[in-house]
Amino acid sequence: MLKHFQSIPPVPIASFLFVTGIQGTRPLIPLYSQQIGVGPEELGILVAVFALIPLLLASVAGSLMDRHGMGRALVLGGLAGAIGLLLPFIAPGRAGLYVSQLIAGTGFTVFMLAAQNQSGKSAGDGWSRERAVAVFSMGVALGSFVGPFIGGIVGEHVGYDRAFLLLGLPALAAVGFVLPQMRADRLETRPATEGAAGPRTLGNPLRVLGYHRYMLRAIMVSSLILMGKDLFVAYFPLYALSAGLSASSIGIIIALHNGGGVVMRYFMLPLVRILGKDRVIVLSIGFGGLGFLVLPLFSSPVALTLIALAIGLGLGVGQPLSITRTMNLSPPDKIGQVLGFRLACNRFTQLVTPLAVSGVVLFTGVSGVFVLIGLVMSIGSTRISIPEGEERPA
Repeated sequence: MLKHFQSIPPVPIASFLFVTGIQGTRPLIPLYSQQIGVGPEELGILVAVFALIPLLLASVAGSLMDRHGMGRALVLGGLAGAIGLLLPFIAPGRAGLYVSQLIAGTGFTVFMLAAQNQSGKSAGDGWSRERAVAVFSMGVALGSFVGPFIGGIVGEHVGYDRAFLLLGLPALAAVGFVLPQMRADRLETRPATEGAAGPRTLGNPLRVLGYHRYMLRAIMVSSLILMGKDLFVAYFPLYALSAGLSASSIGIIIALHNGGGVVMRYFMLPLVRILGKDRVIVLSIGFGGLGFLVLPLFSSPVALTLIALAIGLGLGVGQPLSITRTMNLSPPDKIGQVLGFRLACNRFTQLVTPLAVSGVVLFTGVSGVFVLIGLVMSIGSTRISIPEGEERPA
């Protein structure tokens, strides 16, 4: 067992620890916000802050990683994420929470962009890339399962600020696993032509869409999935709280929701072999959208748990496939730039959607948010198909 663990690359292990901390605090945000006087209409602004700096940073960061490697970004992103998580304990209250989300969101974006890039590039291309990204995404899925489970229990019994402190520790520990990558980047000699081409990659980020005629569709997949996942974690705790569930129960349900991603990542490659990648992606988003549409019809703990798990199963398989799809459509020397632009689009979605949803909450309540997400995802699933033979660099 120990030998098998040692064979796992350090980036998936670091991703597990880092995501355990970050995702463990996500369901605590609405609960802690309510405790300090932040209402549902303001929650959308707080959720959007998480994506504010990453929206401006991600595309440039990806280009820099193409030239300088991923090690430094992994370390700096991990440190920033850990510091952001510790802030609500150090500076309790509304201001501390806003600054926490600003810093944690920046660190999370930099770390995940570098981890995706490192996982995909280290494996070359083709089926080996699918396997490498699947291992990385399994670490992310496990962290998304363990984090909320710990956060909900700790938050209810010892306080939300202490839960942030506890969850900041695994994020900090993740830095130790990626330090060797930073040293390896320093020793690696990069071709002079790559460095010379660097400044041109920092131009208009929209040029990425011209690398392949289906690039926009590939990027839309991850934006739809992240929209669903983020708004579920932001508003489901409020809906469940109104239905009489405790913070511990909410944490467990969200952990099971994320656990659906663990299950689907295990079956992801066999499903791709049987159904084809395009069909799996389209069905996953459509199935997740259906789950959101039926969620407001139920309020019992059992029904909410089953629906949350079903949504997690649907969204869990699409995200890693969207990463490899984007990489497969990218020029080999521009993968970091394209992944950075993809993450910038994701952060734009994460910034704009919560702000728009805040207005919806005023008129329809939290239930209306789920209906809106379900409609957007269901309609979006009909606009993202890419023929199997087209998934290669133009």
